[in-house]
Amino acid sequence: MGKTLVVNPGSSSRKYALYCDGKQVLETRFEDLKSGFEMCSHLAGTQQVCESISETDFSDSFAKVYDDVDKYLFRAGLGKLDSVVIRVVAPGTYFQKNSVIDEKYLNKLKECELVAPLHVPTILREIQSAKKHIKDVQMIAASDSAFHSQMPVYARQYSINSEDSEDFDIHRFGYHGLSVASVVRRIHSVIGIDPERMIVCHIGSGTSVTAVKNGKSVETSMGFSPTSGLPMSSRAGDLDAAALLELMRLKHWRPRDAEVYINTNGGLAGLSGESDIRRLLDRRVQKDKKAVLALDKFSYSIQKEIAAQTVSLGGVDALVLTATAAVRSNELRSLVMSRLGHLGMQISEDRNSALVGKDGVISVRNSPVKVVVMRTDEMGEMAQVATQFSQKLGKG
Repeated sequence: MGKTLVVNPGSSSRKYALYCDGKQVLETRFEDLKSGFEMCSHLAGTQQVCESISETDFSDSFAKVYDDVDKYLFRAGLGKLDSVVIRVVAPGTYFQKNSVIDEKYLNKLKECELVAPLHVPTILREIQSAKKHIKDVQMIAASDSAFHSQMPVYARQYSINSEDSEDFDIHRFGYHGLSVASVVRRIHSVIGIDPERMIVCHIGSGTSVTAVKNGKSVETSMGFSPTSGLPMSSRAGDLDAAALLELMRLKHWRPRDAEVYINTNGGLAGLSGESDIRRLLDRRVQKDKKAVLALDKFSYSIQKEIAAQTVSLGGVDALVLTATAAVRSNELRSLVMSRLGHLGMQISEDRNSALVGKDGVISVRNSPVKVVVMRTDEMGEMAQVATQFSQKLGKG
């Protein structure tokens, strides 16, 4: 029986899950709520339990999870773990494939730490924690950009000197690939078909839009780094390079200062002082001008990207809204869908209001484009990556 611990370190959360023989038996989530820290655990067949935790417990989340996993395996008589799979978000052609984590891989990851400061340092800490607590277990990197590795060359390339692009590996890599892949894998079970032309909107702390044709990525909003593309909770998204250079000149910044700024002082946080979409929606009801502006900018940017990506598909058959913010909030979905009627994307407010935290269709009957809400399953996708590696190496 394959026993895999899935580690998914995000920009504002850390998620862990134990899979035994392809089935999830234990899940734990740690979240930085800005007002405090929370841990939620769910054992298969029981209710989820949430509790407040200290910042120290949040920082050392792996130790807590490994202790729980070890106890579960012991009680169930299942022995030790076979593998640990970790989601890796990092720029570079080298990282556009799933890999065994060895010293070469770790050194490559350290080299791009400054380019993805919300992700890579956390990933490195999780890998070191895993190495500290677990010995002689296969460690696998599940690439968050592998799904986009076959995008058309004209979509992958930047319009810069081609020699610089190749010499320094400056390309559009895209991210949220595990999330999009999980939607592609499961969409048939939700709507009864596999759409030829599908747009997937991942809306969480990070936000992206991806065009999928016949199950393959052909365009995505994120580029070289996960900072690029749409405005996000604290990431600025696309910004005129000259504007950033001017800020650097006026504020006497070094590159590291600018990197931190566009990752932590942009997006919803930069516009309103608040990165939590739920709180911004509450403030919007109270006519808070900054909240209204932040959410209008956020939703408008997503709408523009959806419209643009219909070009890469030659039309669209289905639009999928996924990830935490999109799945939890019918109010946010209404905002995002408010200017897309001309593309044949019309939602039923009754269906939209009734569908919170569940998978289903929210478009009106006979809509030219099916609008679908789906929970992402990055963890399940990563568990499959681990299984494929085990089979490849003759261990599965």
